[in-house]
Amino acid sequence: MINSKLFIIPIVLLQFSQGLAQTNVTNSTSSAEQKQVLVEACNNLLKKNDAYVTVKRDKIFSKEFEDFNSTIDSLEQSVQQLVNKHKLRTETDAQLIDSLLTETKFKHRRYRLLYPNNYHRFADLKKRATVPGDYFENVMKGSFDNPSLINFKEYRRCVNFYLDILSAAEYKFSHLEYVPLKRIDNRYDAIAGLDAHQTVKDFFIKEHFTSNIWTYRVEAFDYAYAKALEDVKNEKYLQKIKDTYKMGHDRRNDASEIKAYKTVDDITLNAHIFYPENHDKTQLKPAHLFFHGGGWAIGLPEWSYGACKGAVKDGRVAIAFDFRLRNVYGTDVKTTVTDALTAIAWVRENAKDLGIDPNKVLVDGFSSGAQLALISSMIENPKDFGVISDFSSRPDALILGSCPYDVNGRDVYDIDYDTKTISPLYLIKENLPPILAFHAEEDRMVKFSEFEKFKNAIQKTKNSFTSRSYPGMGHFFEGSSEEDREERRKLRQEFLLKHGFVVE
Repeated sequence: MINSKLFIIPIVLLQFSQGLAQTNVTNSTSSAEQKQVLVEACNNLLKKNDAYVTVKRDKIFSKEFEDFNSTIDSLEQSVQQLVNKHKLRTETDAQLIDSLLTETKFKHRRYRLLYPNNYHRFADLKKRATVPGDYFENVMKGSFDNPSLINFKEYRRCVNFYLDILSAAEYKFSHLEYVPLKRIDNRYDAIAGLDAHQTVKDFFIKEHFTSNIWTYRVEAFDYAYAKALEDVKNEKYLQKIKDTYKMGHDRRNDASEIKAYKTVDDITLNAHIFYPENHDKTQLKPAHLFFHGGGWAIGLPEWSYGACKGAVKDGRVAIAFDFRLRNVYGTDVKTTVTDALTAIAWVRENAKDLGIDPNKVLVDGFSSGAQLALISSMIENPKDFGVISDFSSRPDALILGSCPYDVNGRDVYDIDYDTKTISPLYLIKENLPPILAFHAEEDRMVKFSEFEKFKNAIQKTKNSFTSRSYPGMGHFFEGSSEEDREERRKLRQEFLLKHGFVVE
């Protein structure tokens, strides 16, 4: 039974119905306009439903399955009713309606796919949703035999999330953010193993490369690339895969040079180095190190290339680093911290060869990369984290954007350590390097309350801590005014000048 309280679009539906009633007598032009009205009304309703699910997600996804299903049923049926009120006049009308209903179907199938993972997240991390073991397969039943479906945006979005779920293997009913598996390889195997039309499989293998190449270092695709050359039958898609893989390597030509700073478990981790123009290595320059964000699970050094190019204009040697990520290597946050500590120590150990002043090492991080930067200044003994270098891993200055200050409890699977040992909020002490920090007050990824707690705590010490927070903005400072962007630029430049990181 549909819960009438969950209908959120009666006004839109009524307005649309009235619009149709007013156009019973139409010519070909008004018929075209009517179709446009239908498309816009359908899209608006889907957007409203999506906004409703997003805003209410903690309540919707923490419901028991029957109530959740009733909610999604009501939302889906509201769109279906809107579309089906359009009177079929021609074959073109039928095609339009079929297209709108297809998009609607897969939009809501995606909500259903989200349920077990988000139930685990919002209801209780120790409790699994009460659904059958083949729940996901049942939701997607009959979705892979028709190649024409790949033309639909919501279909592609739905299938891509289904593949993310399959990549989680035994953790697929859990909160996916912290799954400790090599999910990028698992994802490829999930596509290749689909009981699907070959064109559908080829398309999503191609998508695996072209979408994710912006999210992971190119080495993460070595396994999939070797298999794709054998698995993909569509020559057009295969060429796109080859071009994408090549681009992943070629984009690194922007760096002055790339050097391995660590090899562990047959994994080579690289430092992507940018030198100032006419860099004389006998004239030691400050170092500006960049740790990218991505929740310790995704990301790549190339995200920092633009910032690196900006840093060298101020005379600094800029370096962006690889580190082991959960989705690529199945590692935990502590492992990534170890790599960050090793990277900073490597810079000092190789300072002469790089033309770097070992006493002028600035570390700049965004989101999870900011946590890596900050925690590196707080760890007393890096050897406790497996760092073998005798050189210091402590930065001389820090710039933090959208930093997770409290990571306690974020690793929830298969760990055997206290996550407070990598959580900056619990490790504040005197004599930290100077810090410049920015945070958005509407950050949904890293709660503003974390920033406030850290700020209040560190201001009780004698440490140098300069910060700005921004109301109305999200994690990536989206919606920033030109005035706000200019303020952040000025604060960064003043910080760099004050602490000796601009070469005059």
